[in-house]
Amino acid sequence: MKSLRILTVLALLVVTAATANASNLLYGPWVHGVDEHGFTVLWVTAEPSLDYVEIAPDDGSAFEAKARPRYYESTYGRRTMGRYHAVRIDGLEPGTSYRYRIVGKVVTDGSNPYRLVFGHLRKISGKRECKARTLTAKADTCRFSQLNDIHFNDARFTALAKPIDLNKTDFIVLNGDIVSYAQYIDTVAKHSIQPILPQAERIPLVYARGNHEGRGLEFDKVYSLFPTSTGEFWYSFRQGPAAFIVLDAGEDKPDSSHEYAGTADYDAYRLRETEWLKEAVKDPSFVSAPVKICICHVPSVAYKTSWYSQLWITENWAPILEKAGIDLMLSAHHHKWICSEAGKDGKNYPLLVNSNMERMDVVITKDGIDVKTYDTDGKLCHTWKK
Repeated sequence: MKSLRILTVLALLVVTAATANASNLLYGPWVHGVDEHGFTVLWVTAEPSLDYVEIAPDDGSAFEAKARPRYYESTYGRRTMGRYHAVRIDGLEPGTSYRYRIVGKVVTDGSNPYRLVFGHLRKISGKRECKARTLTAKADTCRFSQLNDIHFNDARFTALAKPIDLNKTDFIVLNGDIVSYAQYIDTVAKHSIQPILPQAERIPLVYARGNHEGRGLEFDKVYSLFPTSTGEFWYSFRQGPAAFIVLDAGEDKPDSSHEYAGTADYDAYRLRETEWLKEAVKDPSFVSAPVKICICHVPSVAYKTSWYSQLWITENWAPILEKAGIDLMLSAHHHKWICSEAGKDGKNYPLLVNSNMERMDVVITKDGIDVKTYDTDGKLCHTWKK
């Protein structure tokens, strides 16, 4: 009987391994960097592979009905192979839903530069219906949800994201500290994407780095999971009546803090970001927007007890944002709900900090902003309107 049990377990392991190898997909897919004419599809494979993305209109037709456009992951004119994949899809129509699927083959032997050996071509994304909708400045509304400060709590992450409407939500904001550190990039991908995969493979993500994602040996690889139009963790975009500025305040303590062991250089980083911000708020797409929103993990509030970076960004960024006429800053970091109205705490615009135990749902029209937060049981916790 004992031998039979051992054989049964071994058989199950073989079947599991074969199933995993059949698709080679480990984490994802997810969509980031969405704009009016495209988006980036990202995924992680268990083994190095040579993959591409196919795109089809969301018109109910069979994906196989005809040949679909292929988008390759390439660098300097050559398709790249690896485990971490990011393919940019461009040339799409604004405000339009598309289906996508990933196709590829495992690299079985890459030792000979003139005779690469691959496995069979497979549909990496399987039979799942993966979709993404481009943004458009012509939309009447902008709808999104924010999640933040999860710190590896996958169960809470999943519970908060589950009620998000897949058909009516333009994007999901991950406003920092989804993980507590980035020691290994596989761990960051696993805990940032897999708990919300049903949402992430159909709703574009908007990522704002938290201070904790700057910690760990592989902190410098986090950007590869969430590439942007600027090549930095700060960027801007527009959806309907709302223009968005996404900022990264870096670590919360001075560069000289013993916790960083001499590795921090955030003052210089924030100064470069400040110069970008001065120009970003002059962009016609931002200036013309009826509603202007800033997203930043660390809030610009100057309390007596505020840590270094909060005071720094309140002193240096708040005047720029005030002059640009932002209507609201959305933040995180404090693990509790905070409502700081305009004229308070060192800045002249309203600021909301979302709790780590709640999901924030936001609806924006040209006439105003409606904010509601819900806990994991779906209970309405806080409301705010402008």
